[in-house]
Amino acid sequence: MKFETFDSRLSQMLRAMPATTIAELTDGMIAWWNGARVVYAWVGDEALEKAHHTARELDLADDWGQFHDWLAAWIDEPRFSMRLEPLGRERDTA
Repeated sequence: MKFETFDSRLSQMLRAMPATTIAELTDGMIAWWNGARVVYAWVGDEALEKAHHTARELDLADDWGQFHDWLAAWIDEPRFSMRLEPLGRERDTA
């Protein structure tokens, strides 16, 4: 599976769910729909927690080779959770 295929399938899933839905991709990687695209991020990093940040955005396309096997299996048995509020949702300016 290519990254573009994975991203497209995950986009479809997340858009069909409430805005507070988080895809739990690995123990330390999550994704969410921000209203325009899927955002991938690392969570649980001690350095980030010390800096009072909860997630660090990543470009999964660049790291796809490293996570390909894991995420290709994940897409067939996805895991999601809910947050109290959406993460990084794009606001309408109109």
